[in-house]
Amino acid sequence: MKKVFVQLESGRGYGRDLLKGIHEYNNQFSNWEIIFEPAYYLKDSKSSDLSKLITLIKPDGCILENIINMPTVAKHRIPFVQACGFQHIDNKPYLMGNYDADSKLAVNYFISLGLRKLAFFGEKDLEWSNKRNTSFKNHANLMGIDVFDYSAKVKSRKGLRHNFEEITAWLKSLPKPIGILCCNDDFARILINACSIGGLKIPYEIAILGIDNDELLCNLTHPKLSSIARNHIKAAFNACKILDRMMNNEIIEDYNIPTEPLDVVERTSTDTIACKDEEVIKALHYIRNNTHLNITVTDVVKVTNISRRSLHSRFKEVTKTTIHDEIQLYKLKKFKDLLRNQNLSIKEIAYSLGFDDATHISRWFSAIEGVPPMKWRHENI
Repeated sequence: MKKVFVQLESGRGYGRDLLKGIHEYNNQFSNWEIIFEPAYYLKDSKSSDLSKLITLIKPDGCILENIINMPTVAKHRIPFVQACGFQHIDNKPYLMGNYDADSKLAVNYFISLGLRKLAFFGEKDLEWSNKRNTSFKNHANLMGIDVFDYSAKVKSRKGLRHNFEEITAWLKSLPKPIGILCCNDDFARILINACSIGGLKIPYEIAILGIDNDELLCNLTHPKLSSIARNHIKAAFNACKILDRMMNNEIIEDYNIPTEPLDVVERTSTDTIACKDEEVIKALHYIRNNTHLNITVTDVVKVTNISRRSLHSRFKEVTKTTIHDEIQLYKLKKFKDLLRNQNLSIKEIAYSLGFDDATHISRWFSAIEGVPPMKWRHENI
């Protein structure tokens, strides 16, 4: 039995998702003896030095997240995977987010809400925050949209909470309505608190979107936080595969283990449609409130007071997509949300979305995603 040392920050959704992926791999394939770093309040002067702890444990491999002295750890010549891509050691496997794909998804999502004013909220000393900021601006600029941004400077002793007055002033200075992408869910929660302090209305004045979909955190905020879900569990599973190969003395050539965005999980913080065209708003509300029905473009036109041709033109001007494509988009988003619930069968999901049978919905999903629903579920949960 191989011994694997795991150092992860399990207090956040990202770390817990990685642990789920490690558990799945270990349960299915490896049966490793897994040893965890002691909780922060149990550490002593010896265990706080991971290099010394690894020397004591003598593991066959490691999965490590926040290691300041990674080069020192590397000197042990023990195979390890880095659970964070920044400041990683070359020629060692590491998890790295696809920040460009995150940003593209966020820009398209805000545009689907009719938002044409966008901003980014992050921290200037975090490299991954800066990369998300840059990618977000690039994708927004391609759509003819400029991005406002606030890059906080976190003071080591005071932390970000002492900047609330400055953050609130920045929020009040922004044009409204506006969509703000935060570098992760933790920063989104800070922004929600700042809006509360400043008396700003979420989502009508400011629509807030986080990243990582830490479900506990997202559902405890008020309003509940919309967030981009990412395939952390699958990425951790793949990391374990690579670590297993390394512990068996295989040569690894591709060191980047990507974590990809899955979709936006919508909650109250973005439940808005920023549009002055009342007929388009009627159409959008009807589509979003009737994903459980097999609705058509004709059904959508009927809830408005204008012709099909006029609605098509005005709808595309606001959303940059067609009525038919918007119906398919929201049906697909709902389908993926339900697929993540492993207690639901494809047949049950089909009926809940207005499909006549599971075969029909499987063909429809495969035509859009390129894989059958069950394969998508296996790859993304």
